[in-house]
Amino acid sequence: MPCEKCEAKFTKLVTPDVKEGSKRIVGVNKLIEKTTKKDKLVIVGSKCKICKTALHMKGKYCAPCAHKNGRCWMCGKRIVDVSKHIMSMV
Repeated sequence: MPCEKCEAKFTKLVTPDVKEGSKRIVGVNKLIEKTTKKDKLVIVGSKCKICKTALHMKGKYCAPCAHKNGRCWMCGKRIVDVSKHIMSMV
């Protein structure tokens, strides 16, 4: 369960905007252009802070640990107070 700030990051479309992305750029070094783009899905070495499992996306916690602790899985911000909840994964 991501927070509102992190949820806004995923609302962008993968395809470029028609007005901005369809222009042909002349004289750009393609090698530099490829290295400057960052892929959100391929993060090597990111692990959950609690259970140390590998994460498939950039984040701090895996989904089960974030659910148990009531935190955002991307930034780690506390979203839900789970002090009086019984949150077991069955």
